[in-house]
Amino acid sequence: MKLTFIANACCLVESNKGTRIISDPWLDDGVFEGSWCHFHKLETTWDDIKSVDAVYVSHVHPDHFDERFFQFPKDTPMIVLDHGMNFLHKNLMKMGYTNLVKVKNHETVSFKDFKLTLFSPFTGHNFFEENTKIGNLIDSGIVMEADNQKIFNANDNSPTPDACKSLKERFGVFDISMMNYNSAGSYPSCFNNLTDDEKVSEHINHLQRNIDYLYENLKILNSKYFLPFAGTYVLGGKLSYKNAYLGTMTWDECIKMLNKKDSIQGTEYIALNERTTFDLDFGAPDREYQPIDKNEIEVYIKSTLSKMKYPYEFDEMPDKSQLEEDISKAVLAMNKRLERIKLVPDMCVSLEVNEKEIPIIEVPDSLSKGNLKCKMDLRLLRRILDRSSHWNNAEIGCHIEFTRTPNYYSPDMHTALQFFHLEQADYYTHSSGRPLSG
Repeated sequence: MKLTFIANACCLVESNKGTRIISDPWLDDGVFEGSWCHFHKLETTWDDIKSVDAVYVSHVHPDHFDERFFQFPKDTPMIVLDHGMNFLHKNLMKMGYTNLVKVKNHETVSFKDFKLTLFSPFTGHNFFEENTKIGNLIDSGIVMEADNQKIFNANDNSPTPDACKSLKERFGVFDISMMNYNSAGSYPSCFNNLTDDEKVSEHINHLQRNIDYLYENLKILNSKYFLPFAGTYVLGGKLSYKNAYLGTMTWDECIKMLNKKDSIQGTEYIALNERTTFDLDFGAPDREYQPIDKNEIEVYIKSTLSKMKYPYEFDEMPDKSQLEEDISKAVLAMNKRLERIKLVPDMCVSLEVNEKEIPIIEVPDSLSKGNLKCKMDLRLLRRILDRSSHWNNAEIGCHIEFTRTPNYYSPDMHTALQFFHLEQADYYTHSSGRPLSG
């Protein structure tokens, strides 16, 4: 097989017979409510990637499934995991895609000369499993087999050590494994209970934690090649100052940190530039790798990306009384959803609106592990209530400011807040009339 890297979690895999499968295409800046950007302008266009035999979409997050520009013929096979709530299926069908190749967890299916095996989330949370009852609801991973070769693409679905052992037992040695090495999201950059120095310290600690975890998995898998993959981005717009605190780094830095550890005999770390093709038969790219220039990234952010405007910044400010009324309705709707999925909150959550704190999740003192205060641009809040934006995307995009006391992380609370929006009958009760995205 040949693997052509594009960006983030997007790559094109081609077999010797010419079957081409592309994964998780995100090409255009401004996902996650406008803030996520590539750290250089991509050369690849949608026209360049339309002529494929299938698209693997790992999950519904917009750096993997960018609905704004997702442009394939409607009958293109869409390889998707069939597990859980299947938000992705609904969105694809709503867009008119008619050929969903649905694969169950651990199931292997044939597609032309490929064998494809998909996996549901390997864990609720890699680092906070003890705090998690619901956890990850949406991710998937894939193993692609063709030409007597095997590729493991975990994207954001980072496996546990036990999962790596199971993968090794089932598939043997992978020719190449591609796994995430970053912590995309709002911590520590958006947590105002931390000082700037504490944010920097947490940023460094998270990077080292991720590398240590990745290294242990790489020792178990012992694949021939490892490609750092997914979760690579910078923030544009007015939030670009938060780049200093993100739990992310470049793939060059990932490999540099891995190289400080004992080498893993039989495994080679590789990095690829955009449009570079790695031939698994020969174990070589089709062009020499050009290291990432961090100074060039900083200049690009300052000169170009920081000047971006987010979509909600073009909205009018919402009616404040209507906003508070709709918050009350959304709280009731959220509580119904949490009961349905059996998620029991363990923290009190409040939302600052019009200079006052409105409780949105209340927990008895005897069960509460702390308080989480949230604040965001009211125009974005309006969009979230109406479901033209989504709390989880806003959080990952660093648009929400948090203060938590104590500094206790409850993954399930952040899952719960993803269900904070109005019921369908209430979407158009306000004056904006904004169309819904799902």
